[in-house]
Amino acid sequence: MQLTNGAIKVGVQPPPMNPTAVEEYEGVDLNTFDLSAFAKPAKVRTASAAGTDVLSNNPEVQKFLTEGAELFKLGERYEVEIVQRGHNALYELLASIYDFSMRIENSSFKEKILTEIRKDLKDNHSITIKSNTPAINTMVKYMVRSDKVTASRYLKVLTVAQKENLVAADLPAYIARRGGVSQIQDVESAALAKGTGDKNNKERTSLIREYYELVGKASKMDFDFDGDVCVYAEEKEGKTEESSFCVFVAVHVGGSKFKMVSANELGKAYEDNLVKFIGKTLPNDLTVLEHGVRNLKKQISMDKSQPESLRKEMQVQLAIPLKHKQVEVIDMDTSDDAPL
Repeated sequence: MQLTNGAIKVGVQPPPMNPTAVEEYEGVDLNTFDLSAFAKPAKVRTASAAGTDVLSNNPEVQKFLTEGAELFKLGERYEVEIVQRGHNALYELLASIYDFSMRIENSSFKEKILTEIRKDLKDNHSITIKSNTPAINTMVKYMVRSDKVTASRYLKVLTVAQKENLVAADLPAYIARRGGVSQIQDVESAALAKGTGDKNNKERTSLIREYYELVGKASKMDFDFDGDVCVYAEEKEGKTEESSFCVFVAVHVGGSKFKMVSANELGKAYEDNLVKFIGKTLPNDLTVLEHGVRNLKKQISMDKSQPESLRKEMQVQLAIPLKHKQVEVIDMDTSDDAPL
């Protein structure tokens, strides 16, 4: 296949319409997933390192470690030879769709072309598109057909390219330079949030704070501390700034032993920075994050080992409607009056 901008080259296999790992949280069940899987850091210090040397010298353990290292090499090769090549082909496909759409827009036969494309989609694929739908939206639907999420994702990238007046030949390099299709979506969403007072970032911080507060309330790892707590919270209008957490600083002295340095109440402003840092691995999407917090509330409300008062508190909060709606995608309806 060869279109006039040369983006799709002879011999290059087109990528699947729904390439792996393009959407970070695509397919996640919002009603059941557990945020704790995102909250754990890459490395966790275990309570004790006893027995590690014995295991590492075990021939059977070494055998599995060696096999694991070989599998890692295969994974690296797959990333380079398959995934990256698939991404490159995807970017070239998007460039060709973009070029094709722009040429339709500039054609004196634009309305006739789009009418025939809409007719083909309706007659052969049961997909109806409104007559005033722009060419670029129509062509994305025409190429992706029934995959709504993928269509929405591709359209976002091509719309950004159109706003920036890019030529089709430059689009593959542009997408790669900006970190890929998913990254462009994230950056554009962040820019939109910035333009509206960074509301999303504030709400994300609030949800992360709520999540860790819930983890603390439900935790069964409690201890007594009789030392002094250093309060760094600022005075505002005669009142001390509230803190949700007490931050303990300790020195690791070996094994499972730690020695306390200090206990600190930082105040909300400093806590927000700490919350954002320890929650940086949590989802960025507010809908996904809010569902994760809600799922934790469900777990606590059904955990009979928790205090009855806490369980009832969670039930009350679960009765409050969700604040953040799921991200809208291009809807491929069968109605003539269906909106794009």
